[in-house]
Amino acid sequence: MTDPYASPPSLSPLQPAEEKQYALLTHLLSIFFGFIPALIFFVAYRERGPLVRQHVVTEWNLQLTALVAQAIGFAIALIGWVNVYATTIDAPSPSPGFPPGLIVFFIGYVLIGAVTLVRAIFGIIAAVAAHRGRFYRYPVAIRFVREQPRSTDAA
Repeated sequence: MTDPYASPPSLSPLQPAEEKQYALLTHLLSIFFGFIPALIFFVAYRERGPLVRQHVVTEWNLQLTALVAQAIGFAIALIGWVNVYATTIDAPSPSPGFPPGLIVFFIGYVLIGAVTLVRAIFGIIAAVAAHRGRFYRYPVAIRFVREQPRSTDAA
């Protein structure tokens, strides 16, 4: 009979080639699918080796930073769009001049595009570093998640 209170078996560490592979996949898949691969690899592989942990945590931090920046860009674009709508809804046809809210809309739209481009460029750089077995930290990411594993000591 098995003990229901026994701790689950620990996962074995990854081989160096597997670590490089999962670290590389984290970066490449996150370029195309955003934060979802980073979240999956963070949950599944963060305790399996130091290289994969560092790359997964840095990718997760970049994806969270990009998510915040893109949400800000979306909010700016939405404010601009609402301003354009509010100033043109009751305006005589054709409305005179260029609506200033349109500039605000494009600023938000450009911010979203710039964040996506920067995320892709740094993702490729990090993927190359992961393939070479080197650690890499994004220069633009806010560190939401720590890179060091938590201590399990109860002292």
